Amino acid sequence: MPGIEDQAQNLVATAAEVARLQKTEPEATILGLSSANLLMTGSSDNWNDSIDLFTLTLEVAVPIYAVINDLENIEQRICDLVGQVARKYPGNRITQVVIAPRLADHSRATVPTSSPDDPIDEAPSFWAPGYFRLFISHTASMKVNAHQLKTSLAKYHIAAFVAHDDIEPAKQWEAEIERALRTMDALAAIIGPGFIESLWCDQEVGFAIGRGKLIVPLCTAATPHGFMAKYQAAIIKGLVASQVAEALFNILVAHPQSLERMTDALVDRMVTSPSFDGSRETMTLLQKVHRLNNSQVTKLVQSIESNSQVGNALYIPDRIRSLVSKVARSGAT
Repeated sequence: MPGIEDQAQNLVATAAEVARLQKTEPEATILGLSSANLLMTGSSDNWNDSIDLFTLTLEVAVPIYAVINDLENIEQRICDLVGQVARKYPGNRITQVVIAPRLADHSRATVPTSSPDDPIDEAPSFWAPGYFRLFISHTASMKVNAHQLKTSLAKYHIAAFVAHDDIEPAKQWEAEIERALRTMDALAAIIGPGFIESLWCDQEVGFAIGRGKLIVPLCTAATPHGFMAKYQAAIIKGLVASQVAEALFNILVAHPQSLERMTDALVDRMVTSPSFDGSRETMTLLQKVHRLNNSQVTKLVQSIESNSQVGNALYIPDRIRSLVSKVARSGAT
């Protein structure tokens, strides 16, 4: 049988499962998100035998470590729990648990700083703060459909730009459309009658391709053409606006080009949730997320303490911790 030193991660994984079944938090989350090591720190002799003593170190991501309260008591409770799991290794005893932040990788490339000459676009007022920004390209004949879709997308924390709705009468409409294109996160093209012939729609799509943004063709009759043909289209003929909005959200939350920004928007929605019902609705949407970065993990965990509509909502704190633990175990963070 392998020595206890080689079983640190297995012991911790088992202890995490026990803690989850016992609904013991935050111990379950910390155990589930940690990298474990056992270090022999001494031995204890008595009349009958010798016992090797070990310290268990648990490394967790910095955002998780930063929100741990009452660290010493949590370490002791985890020590007791893992000690019970380790009883199958007689002659060994875990006497201490140390939770520490995972050290940053100094060799990791840093994000290049922007040049003073780079153009800076302030977010136009038509984008709601914290929302995913979706530009809807459409012909005049589809403006009612675009407006209805925009209204339905708000449920998913998606702010949609529809030129007929969002450009104020006194504004230069070409300049406003260009501002929306420069600051959008993705583009949805409603491909209906006349779309192929529209020079404006073609230019909008070309702008999105040039910026490397995701394009989602929404097909009512025609099919995607030109460079847009390479994108997976959603057939929306016969669907009502709420159904199109749901299909579009599912695409945005799954596609690598839009996943991070869509997740940012959902996390923001949870952090600013105004009600228990709002927290439950947002949690249902977050269940579709399969990757969280460190910043998103931090904001979600902190929302349990900072927003009473999250922290006191039935089952929501446990569901947040479970989601964080799940994506971490899959290697997604």
